[in-house]
Amino acid sequence: MRSLPLFKYTSRARSTSWMVALCTMFVVASFSIVSGLQTSMESLAGNFEEEYLLVTHQGVNGPTMFDRTEVDSVVDAAAFGLFTFARVEPADTSLTAFCLVDEGAVMGESLVIDGNETLAGTALDISGYQMIEAAQNKSILVSGEFSSSIVSSSWLLCSHDLMMSLTSAEDSDFNFAVVKAPSSEQIEMLQDDGFSVQPMLSILGFLESGTQGIRSAAMWVLIPSSFVVAVLVYSFLGSETADRRREIGILKAMGASKKRILAYLFIDTFLITAWGAALGLALGIILSYGIATMSAHMFTSVFVIEIEEWLLLLAYGMTLIAGIAGTIIPSVRSTRASPASDLQEVGRF
Repeated sequence: MRSLPLFKYTSRARSTSWMVALCTMFVVASFSIVSGLQTSMESLAGNFEEEYLLVTHQGVNGPTMFDRTEVDSVVDAAAFGLFTFARVEPADTSLTAFCLVDEGAVMGESLVIDGNETLAGTALDISGYQMIEAAQNKSILVSGEFSSSIVSSSWLLCSHDLMMSLTSAEDSDFNFAVVKAPSSEQIEMLQDDGFSVQPMLSILGFLESGTQGIRSAAMWVLIPSSFVVAVLVYSFLGSETADRRREIGILKAMGASKKRILAYLFIDTFLITAWGAALGLALGIILSYGIATMSAHMFTSVFVIEIEEWLLLLAYGMTLIAGIAGTIIPSVRSTRASPASDLQEVGRF
């Protein structure tokens, strides 16, 4: 028997394909963002845990000042800094101001600024002339933003001279150091001298807890998305079989078996769903890279968007399964009807 020309790629079919594509795109983009965040966090955690350690000298009221000569054993592999809690007016913002002296380029990124100009982290919404209030008060100019994979985006980057004025520190006084890849003997020496040594990983703890929640939520995106695809296919096929019920009745009267009609109903909706899912994969990849480009400006290039092949296959497969599930009810209803009832003038299915 020749092919059953039940459907054409009508405007209804095109609309269904596009809606399926949008659902698939949303799934792909969600998975890509979560996978990228996970990869970024693992990369950062591995680097900080293996290479960078935060060294402070703890006093009764928190970290106290120390001279770089007190950590002489690691001075060549350390960046030294000052930080203090401060308030910025008229922005009415409480924040942490800091500076770094990194003569050996230990940090791998430039976080140095001169004079009374400052750079705000990307999470801070301040700019222009401000008054910063700490142990001393100073007028500053917030001239731009900085982005870092190590320092919090809610901190304010200042020059070393400005931080000495704010904290009343001497030229060689610091209250923290970042040491790269110290040996176990060097760590033990620092601890024996009363220093606290901890992984820089602790700074990123809040990010890890956030990505854990996002990762769990993203897996649940499949359920509502698949449900929407199934409803779309159900609605499409129900409407099409209602509009073409007389044609189906004629084919039945000419000898087309229920099994053959059912097969063609499934094939037609499968092709529409497969086309929509493929389009959704392409749109999802484009959207993911668009988000990656924007995140590079908002955060730092270390945060990436990662598209894994198995996630693409999962999104595509779940869309096809949902489409097939949505096909079952209207297809079975259509094949169960007798040719005589199909040939009658009927309303919507």
